Amino acid sequence: MFSAIVLTFYFPLYLTHLTQKNVSLGLATTLAMILAGLAVPWLGALSDRTGRTKSYLVLTTLLCVSATALLSLFTSASLLIGTFLVACFFFHASLVFYNALLPVVAGEKTQGFASGLGTGLGYLGVLFSIPIAHSVEQVYGIRYVFLTAAFLFLIFALPLFRWVPERKGSGALPPQCQKVPGPFCIYRWGLAPFVRAVLKNRELRFFFLGNFLVMEAMNTVIFWLVIYMKEVFRPSPFHLMAVFLGLNFGSFVSGLIAGPLTDRWGSRKTFSLAVGSLAVTILILSLTNRFEIFQAVGIVGGGFAFAGIWTAGRKRVVELAPAGEVGGYFGLYNLTTKISVFWSLLFSVLADGFGFRAALSSLVIPSALGLFLISRRNASPYPSS
Repeated sequence: MFSAIVLTFYFPLYLTHLTQKNVSLGLATTLAMILAGLAVPWLGALSDRTGRTKSYLVLTTLLCVSATALLSLFTSASLLIGTFLVACFFFHASLVFYNALLPVVAGEKTQGFASGLGTGLGYLGVLFSIPIAHSVEQVYGIRYVFLTAAFLFLIFALPLFRWVPERKGSGALPPQCQKVPGPFCIYRWGLAPFVRAVLKNRELRFFFLGNFLVMEAMNTVIFWLVIYMKEVFRPSPFHLMAVFLGLNFGSFVSGLIAGPLTDRWGSRKTFSLAVGSLAVTILILSLTNRFEIFQAVGIVGGGFAFAGIWTAGRKRVVELAPAGEVGGYFGLYNLTTKISVFWSLLFSVLADGFGFRAALSSLVIPSALGLFLISRRNASPYPSS
């Protein structure tokens, strides 16, 4: 709900309306993602060492909810951007702990299904929340949409807080941290084994680098989609929301398909198929002049791409990570998803200088390069010792 209401739909419209510049939005989202990207590897390693994954998830979620609610109180661009940075940081930090709980809620043979179900229900939540947010906007104004988003986020997080069990950690600090434990020590020494494993193992290197490039394209599409449709096709607010909801419905259905597909075909093949769908979809969307084609291709191709990348990607991390170190590997995985925001800034520059179609077509480059890297494989699925 935070991703849909705040990141994708309402905050981009609100901020660009206030500043009348695309670069302001590009700089805000780039800085927020970089800050989160620098923190998530440490957060993943910390959850492995302390065994407090769920506790950290609760804390970061509540901080995100609080900052999101504050967006309804400010009208100046500088205060909005600052508060958005805080909300965005804690939202992305919470995803590290959320992903690391996957082995707790599903066994090895059903993790693809569980990941797909989580992805699908997330998009179903968008279908539920966006009409509510629209009604609030019509009655009270766009400012109070963010307060609504905070409330919905909190309400739907409560079942996880109540019923999902805690994940056990290794319970052991690195030798260098046993006498004087601390956050920096855990960051430096607790994260080092994961970094060395990625550098030594060919498949890990290709996966994380490929995922970084794929997320460059995907994050940019997610963040600029509404602005793109508004500027290129100029639909009515009703049609704009209809397309957005249609894309989320397509992603909901695709999530239910991608989960079992991941368990049956394997995470690497399903991931590659979803990335290929993303590249082809972006190319068609950037070329078409007909809004009907844009809608259909976006809902079908984009829906499968979004759901498949998240669903298969999470299981791929679990497959590549040794038991007991899932948090650290999800920290690195989330690093590649958070710092992949440089193309979003480039998109804003290209949009201002050459138009939105040229900006969107440029996303074919990272999608294709990511697909090439992800399709490479190594004989061993586990890190070298």
